[in-house]
Amino acid sequence: MTVFLDLTRISSRLLRGAPTGIDRVEYAYAEELVLNERYGPVVPVITTPLAVGAIPVQTMRDHLMKIEAGWLRDRVSAADDPYYMALKQAIDAPPEPRQTGATRLKRQSRRQVAAKTLQFPFRQIAAAPGLLRRTLAETGRTSRCYFHASHTQLDKPDRFAWLGSHGMPSVFLIHDAIPVDYPEFCSPGSAERHHRRLKTVSDCADLIIVNSAATETAVARYMRRQGWRVPRTEVVHLGVDRWFTPERTEASPIPQAPYFVCVGTIEPRKNLIFLMNVWRGVVERLGQEAPKLVLVGRRGWENENIVDVLERSCDIGAHLVEVADLSDLGLSALIKGARALLAPSLVEGFSLPVAEALALGTPVIASDIAVHREIADDRALLVGAIDGNAWVEAVVAISAPGSALRAEWTARASGYVPMSWGRHVERAMEAIDAVRTGRVRD
Repeated sequence: MTVFLDLTRISSRLLRGAPTGIDRVEYAYAEELVLNERYGPVVPVITTPLAVGAIPVQTMRDHLMKIEAGWLRDRVSAADDPYYMALKQAIDAPPEPRQTGATRLKRQSRRQVAAKTLQFPFRQIAAAPGLLRRTLAETGRTSRCYFHASHTQLDKPDRFAWLGSHGMPSVFLIHDAIPVDYPEFCSPGSAERHHRRLKTVSDCADLIIVNSAATETAVARYMRRQGWRVPRTEVVHLGVDRWFTPERTEASPIPQAPYFVCVGTIEPRKNLIFLMNVWRGVVERLGQEAPKLVLVGRRGWENENIVDVLERSCDIGAHLVEVADLSDLGLSALIKGARALLAPSLVEGFSLPVAEALALGTPVIASDIAVHREIADDRALLVGAIDGNAWVEAVVAISAPGSALRAEWTARASGYVPMSWGRHVERAMEAIDAVRTGRVRD
């Protein structure tokens, strides 16, 4: 089977210092199908505002290798990343009582450095439509399918009209229905864009891959509410990168001061204003001995209140550290050394940091929402998303030296068996093959 693999998103992400969750998903398929060639012939596809086209496989392989270097995936240890070592130093520094606002670290000149070395060969785009037409003609009598692992361009249905005209079986991976279910948590216009994305998928998909049963429920519910067709759907949990294992972090230096970590874009649904208030309670209880809270993620949208705390708080600023664009090796070392990972989100499609922390054997305190129950089961301490007192008590208890509560949840986390990205892609390809051959999977 020839897979027409849409890699539009990954083709435009080179200037980002670290991958987002959706970046990781699309890259995993690119790695398995393009770099490792594990599933037969593949045609890298890009969907641009001007045209849809195909990119030569070798060109895409070269591009993916540049991404590896750009994301610092070619390093051996977190000690090889000066940015992570600066973060370690900031965490270990004693709190400054008169500090206003969080300690904020930025990867200096990262964008400028990347711009000089990691440009996508856009001259290939001019020839891309012609290459796609030739490839479609050559594969017309063979088994083939189209696979799209991100939401990129799905809000523009005309970009996907070629699928129907060529009788191309199509598969889409949907990450969540958050913009249409919770528009108050998203940037203006997000709900309408996601509505169009889901309509495109409803119209075109032979199969939907979703990252969780929670996402499956939300997507199907929304499509039915609109009176749309609900395509066949397969739940395949996301994978955990190979860096997020105890063995890969064994040689990495970790901060010695106690700290907690929260990973994700700084945006309303992450419930960070609530977490800031929890930290006020922790600092009131523990004073200068309070642990630091490390927020890992770029600043997103509708986040003015959170940014005000990060930039101007006097009472908890000395106990806050903000960092973005952390390498995978740096992030895995940071999570490994934390007293616990905190995930207070009000809603998620999957919650990859929870899986990564559990894979490292790090305790997790997470909001008691459906997807956290699904992913973590009984291996994370689940607390009500707005139960401030319970969060303060949990953080204080796990902060204590020799904490029995931390020992309990460390032991529970150690039994977690993560799905690898290789296995994730394998399960998705099995589902695609079942649809192609008309088989019904158990």
